[in-house]
Amino acid sequence: MHCFTHPLVGGYNQILLYDKVSIGIIIQAKTIIAVLVLSVLVIVTILVFSLENNTANAVLLKEKQVKIAVILPLSGSAAYYGEASMKGIELAKEELQNQFSNLELKVYYEDSLYTPKGGVDAYHKLIASEKIDAVITGASQVSLAVQPLAAKDGILQMAIFSSAEKYSTPDDISFRVSSRNEIEAEKIAEFVKGKDFESLGIVYLNNDFGVGFKEALKKKLTAVSPRTRVFEEGFSLDASDFRTILAKLRQSGAVFLVGTAKHYAIILNQAKELGINVQFLSMRSAEDPQLLEIAASAAEGLIYSYPFDKARTIKAQKFSNNFEAKYGKIPDAYAAEGFEALKLVVLAVEKCEKNQECIKKHFEELTNYDSVFGQIQFDKNGDVYYRFFLKTIKDGKFVPNVEN
Repeated sequence: MHCFTHPLVGGYNQILLYDKVSIGIIIQAKTIIAVLVLSVLVIVTILVFSLENNTANAVLLKEKQVKIAVILPLSGSAAYYGEASMKGIELAKEELQNQFSNLELKVYYEDSLYTPKGGVDAYHKLIASEKIDAVITGASQVSLAVQPLAAKDGILQMAIFSSAEKYSTPDDISFRVSSRNEIEAEKIAEFVKGKDFESLGIVYLNNDFGVGFKEALKKKLTAVSPRTRVFEEGFSLDASDFRTILAKLRQSGAVFLVGTAKHYAIILNQAKELGINVQFLSMRSAEDPQLLEIAASAAEGLIYSYPFDKARTIKAQKFSNNFEAKYGKIPDAYAAEGFEALKLVVLAVEKCEKNQECIKKHFEELTNYDSVFGQIQFDKNGDVYYRFFLKTIKDGKFVPNVEN
């Protein structure tokens, strides 16, 4: 008996074989196409994310020149704050120019003398000599004096170390990197409450900065520690003898100082001379090397509020490393504010030029901006919020307070 395969059946099997091969090729081709499409989608997603992840990088700078005026105290008792801010600004300038080679960034500095008149004179000088796109101002009293002038001229203003409540204004193009007085004062008020001080003496610099902080602290104390009695004594910018003031406050549970570090140093030295042994408190302006140089051991134990911690975020760490590499020292809050201020105004001006509505919208939409202080956003008044913590002076160094 012979077995054979019918020609039609054999042909049918061949067709089936060919069909299976064809189907395999088609499936393989579809798989390759799917992988390619998926790869393209992943690449596009990464590109979009990298552009949107940080708003600063979302702006594609065109070839143009941007001119920024910077008005800071560069002489006198507050010179350190201006010099530290300038270092932060210069680092930001360097990074922006490295990031955007087609950007010609010009920064013009003027000394405010730490006075409203000095700030106004500096502003007029810069406006007259240069076509300024934006202005950065340091110190509450200076920022407040320049604010109406910049508003009239349609100039974007970014304030640093300017925490006075009066600077908060809606529907304009004045902003600030500093948190308001009441936010920083809250940390001090909580400490006073925790220590159950029956009384607190407040020694304040009699200008917009000192008066504003004094009032904010009193308001917070009323809310969180109403049992604490408050006594207040003001002084002028050029004051050098605080003995009479200290004699009035020697029975206080604690004494809070608001002014410049040079004032604090003189006060602490004179308190030590008079044998006044109370807990001294202060705020961010205490972190100035001249306080340690002038007051030395008299500054030991001073507790103050502070906003910048180089270990707080990855961006803060990177900023600190770059700052230390450039200047050979660790940055402080003043350098950090200057750094962020320049980056913020340059990117806003590049995007909007002097279009006020565009600038307002730009900052409104700048949510969760990754700053060296953590994520921030601007409210309707141009203000930002970030956390403060307590530091102290121990063994001649500024260090975190263990009671944070």
